[in-house]
Amino acid sequence: MALASKTAVKGASLVARKAPRPLAKRAVRAVAERASNTVSRATKGVLSLSVDRVPIQRSIDVAVPIEVAYDEWMAFDCIPEGARHVEDVESDGNGRLFGCRGDDDWEAEIVEQRPDESFGWQSVNGSDVAGLVTFHALGERLTRVELSLDVVPGGVGEALSLLARTADRRAENDLRRFKARVEAIDPDDYPPLDEEEEDE
Repeated sequence: MALASKTAVKGASLVARKAPRPLAKRAVRAVAERASNTVSRATKGVLSLSVDRVPIQRSIDVAVPIEVAYDEWMAFDCIPEGARHVEDVESDGNGRLFGCRGDDDWEAEIVEQRPDESFGWQSVNGSDVAGLVTFHALGERLTRVELSLDVVPGGVGEALSLLARTADRRAENDLRRFKARVEAIDPDDYPPLDEEEEDE
């Protein structure tokens, strides 16, 4: 874009040398203004990407009981957030989560927590992401994990990552890592079934 602007100004300067002086100044000024407006509009177009919310939805089936899937998720190895993921997550026990998102500190508020059903959070520092993960029993030892993220990119780089669907693939890879980890648990280590479930 800067190259186009420079080329336009250079072309206008060549024309100006051949034209009468007052006309030349106006021509150069008009071309420079048009080039500047074009660059400004293009820049605003890219920056406006950082304002829009972008939804990401992914799901995966894991071959474990729903209680095991939920408990492993709540172990907070990491939390996917689209463009990046949060690591070293810890809960303060009062509805707040803390972790690291790259080199930045991250903090979120727990907005929903229903055992063996769902877990939702809204980041308040380090990113602008609302997330919800839900758990659905498909069988005695089969659970569907659905991840929904509502991401506001933190800059042009994250906006481009979301547009190029890189963030979608990253969220999907995070779910695959979760699947690999949870399915590696020995079934002998599963929590015992409730007496009511055993009677059924």
